[in-house]
Amino acid sequence: MDYIGDIISERLLPRVRQPGQYVGCEINARRKDPAAADVSVLLAFPDTYGIGISHLGSQVLYQLLNDIDGCACDRTYCPQRDAEQVMREQSIPLFGWESRLAARDFDLLGFSLTYEMCVTNVLTMLDLAGVGLKSADRGQDDPIVLGGDAVADSPEILADFIDIFLPGDGEASLPPLIELVRRMKKQGAARDEILLAAAREVAGAYVPRFYQPRYNADGTLAGMDVLAEGVPAVVPHVHLQCLSDSPAIVRPLVPLAEAVHERVVIEIMRGCPNACRFCQAGHARLPVRMRSVDEIVRIAREALAATGFDEVSLLSLSSSDYPRLDELIDRLNAEFAQRRVSVSLPSLRVGSQLQQLPRLTSAVRKGGLTIAAEAGSERLREAIRKDIRESDMIDAVKAAYRSGWRSVKVYFMAGLPGESEQDIDEIFHLCRRLSDARREVDGQRGSISASLSWMVPKPHTPMQWCAMRDAEYFFAVRRRLRELSWKSPVSFKFHRIERSVLESALCRGDRRVGGLDEVLPWSHIACPRTQRFLKDEHRRMTERLV
Repeated sequence: MDYIGDIISERLLPRVRQPGQYVGCEINARRKDPAAADVSVLLAFPDTYGIGISHLGSQVLYQLLNDIDGCACDRTYCPQRDAEQVMREQSIPLFGWESRLAARDFDLLGFSLTYEMCVTNVLTMLDLAGVGLKSADRGQDDPIVLGGDAVADSPEILADFIDIFLPGDGEASLPPLIELVRRMKKQGAARDEILLAAAREVAGAYVPRFYQPRYNADGTLAGMDVLAEGVPAVVPHVHLQCLSDSPAIVRPLVPLAEAVHERVVIEIMRGCPNACRFCQAGHARLPVRMRSVDEIVRIAREALAATGFDEVSLLSLSSSDYPRLDELIDRLNAEFAQRRVSVSLPSLRVGSQLQQLPRLTSAVRKGGLTIAAEAGSERLREAIRKDIRESDMIDAVKAAYRSGWRSVKVYFMAGLPGESEQDIDEIFHLCRRLSDARREVDGQRGSISASLSWMVPKPHTPMQWCAMRDAEYFFAVRRRLRELSWKSPVSFKFHRIERSVLESALCRGDRRVGGLDEVLPWSHIACPRTQRFLKDEHRRMTERLV
């Protein structure tokens, strides 16, 4: 293993914006020597530092792996464009943040595949690492490339590029894989032998090279053929039995550069009891498991002391469904209110418990109230199993206004099956009624921030067989809501339509999607204009036409 820290300090850091994100000396970082370990792992987050260091799942695996005797875990992130350019010009490979070792020198290179739109960054990072893009092109000295998190539940678009997928809970599947790699390394096993053993012995490990897609005459997928004896035809879903078995992050990393979230994040519940028909996580992360109130308060106490953060975020798919939420908020208020520590609960489901939350959290700084309504009409909410009544939503918002909130954020989706023009109009009218609810409190109109995403049918959900609406439909919806909300207290923010259309193709695509961006037939002929320039011009042209 070659140390390249001096090269990074001399050739990279002086040439980039925000060099602090590449320094790697964060408070609470773990430093174990990969060269001295039985197994070395580099966790790779395929997005920028500011997003990756805020990702709780990555910090959980970082701690889990470093707590294993004989295993050393480092981390890396996708460089921003200026850093990528410098790294290519200066021949600086992708590297570990703590060890300053090249990514290709690790035994395992594991990607957190949180979102379909990050898959191209995976290829960028593999290229920067000097690791073969395709699994079939890698040799004995290349790291084994892993992929986990949400995209691993429908991984075929990356099947040619990832050696082993680990769908399900990484805390359950990673330790057995580490032990297998350790054992087989000591035996002098070849890389291909380790991959075959993982496919056979590690529950939940999907190794694409041992599966061959079979197609019908019309091009539709007929099935998957298993190519090696002992490899399961159906890869089992593995999960933790108890959420307390997942490491408690009491010493989270404190970022050195601006991050999207700078706060203590505690996962209070995994899985969701509601089974909304559009939600992949709600169906793929079962069963429902939760931490105790005592454990959550202890984690908050220790993490705040170890970081200096002044906010605690209680994370779950639906925090208001945590059965002892009133008691939990009361306990957190009692311990931290005098220290001006705020408590936030993202994406709340409307119900009787939500109406109590503004009262419960009023003792601390307002962290913001966010409600996931998803659809404007009760008819559509019932169809997608988001069974919440408008009257409950209005009562909850009134309670928020009485407790000092002056603005509310509401999440919606457009493009749901059976959606009509009236349903679209109801999105605005519901927001307007939520704004007017403040008049009964203090005579003023409330400010409503509505975030609108475009419904992308996801794998492993009842909507996986639904067609996605075309882009023109979404453009029409956007125009309509902008017209309705003009000069109103309701402001809309819209997801990029083109990104959502691409996301749909990626999340339900098979292995053939991996070849859609192949090398052009004339790429071997030099031209004064680079391919990046031409791609940027193509993007600008498309945006002007929208």
